[in-house]
Amino acid sequence: MLDGGSSKEYGLPHGQERRVKTAKGSSAAHVCSGPQRIAGKSRIPHSSAAPEDREESRGGPLVKIQIEEHEERQGNKAMNKIKRMEHGNILKRGENKYLVRWRVKDQATGKSRQTAKTVLGDYGAALAFLSDTLKNPTPTVEIPKRTFGSYAATEWARYVEENWKASTQVTQGSFLRRHIVPFFESMLLADIRPANIEGFHAAMKAKGLGPKSRRLLHAILTKMFSYAVDDLELIDRNPVKKGLAPKVGPKREKPALTEAQLMQVFKDVPARMKAFFMVLGLTGIRSGEALGLHWSDLDFASCELHVRRAIYRGQETTPKTDDSIRARPMAPALYQALLNHKAMSAYVQPEDFVFASSTGRPFNPDTLREALHAALKGQGITFDQARADGMHLLRHSSGSMVYRHSGGDVKQTQEWLGHSNSRVTLDTYTHLASDQGKQTAQRLEQAVFAPPAKTGLMH
Repeated sequence: MLDGGSSKEYGLPHGQERRVKTAKGSSAAHVCSGPQRIAGKSRIPHSSAAPEDREESRGGPLVKIQIEEHEERQGNKAMNKIKRMEHGNILKRGENKYLVRWRVKDQATGKSRQTAKTVLGDYGAALAFLSDTLKNPTPTVEIPKRTFGSYAATEWARYVEENWKASTQVTQGSFLRRHIVPFFESMLLADIRPANIEGFHAAMKAKGLGPKSRRLLHAILTKMFSYAVDDLELIDRNPVKKGLAPKVGPKREKPALTEAQLMQVFKDVPARMKAFFMVLGLTGIRSGEALGLHWSDLDFASCELHVRRAIYRGQETTPKTDDSIRARPMAPALYQALLNHKAMSAYVQPEDFVFASSTGRPFNPDTLREALHAALKGQGITFDQARADGMHLLRHSSGSMVYRHSGGDVKQTQEWLGHSNSRVTLDTYTHLASDQGKQTAQRLEQAVFAPPAKTGLMH
């Protein structure tokens, strides 16, 4: 049902109209601001909120435009004014971004169909665009209906190539090829409904995919359909609803090494790898970021190393997020370890990799993992979670130590790890919050019940 709007929404007395100046001719457009009766339906309750501020329902508020046309009479030069009403919808799609919808007649079929366009600017700009479009309709032909498979192979494939990092193309691209495309491939893009999305999740659950994997699939679908609706305007509505996203249970606590265990790892790994593991444990950067370090990224004068790139599957790429491009301090022990490593290295030019193999390319990640596993086994350290003994263990251990020693400072921990937002940090280290709460309670108890300091007077 289309909403008739209200006079308050446009700042006008009830039942009056606001004139919209048009670009040419003597035709004029008016916005009907009073409540409307649509197709015999009863009057729709209206809100006093501005159109861009209130929740839209099934197409948004109706915007009626009155069009005045001039027709020449038979036999003389007098002109008749012929008035007709056209209407469309304007929906807010973000800051200074509106989706304008209206109906046009297809010249080839004679059928009327809805079309849409995203307008950048304020509500007035969107309203002016709708008025001008209804005054001067552009001839149109029916757009052939697209299948999901066709969209995924063309427009979406180009979007992925231009906007996704190589690592994301590999991981999320695999989900797309193995699960999403086979299910939706033959469906018409415009005919996919929320019920189809729900059916997809049911099918994925039957295949044995866990909630976390199905939630990632939901996120990919959300982006795919948002791009088709808001950017390409191939379809009118996004069938992927937030409420259909699979629920994920509480996150399991990720294991982390203690300070003593981390120190022992540094001692047990091969000497040529020691500086690499110390960089991970004492700076918290990702293993791919450490492998991407050049000697020019190390500033021994200021005791800093600069994260500017990462290595993924042997190729250089940008770090995971913009916040990941950062400087990390070199503590004295790390400073000395890197100097020792440089003395042992055959590749020491500014453009050379810091952690280079005999070929000059970065260390093989598999070789590094084997060294870490051997060091953990030597201490008798095992985990009951899959892949918990991977390279990320040192980054998580570093973050856990920073969180504890900073008194649970989420912002400091976020900055240390280069997380894009604090929510990622909170979700990762929430299990440590209870420990910090206990320490806070103990400090409060001591402050309240500790005997006051004696300032006694001398007698």
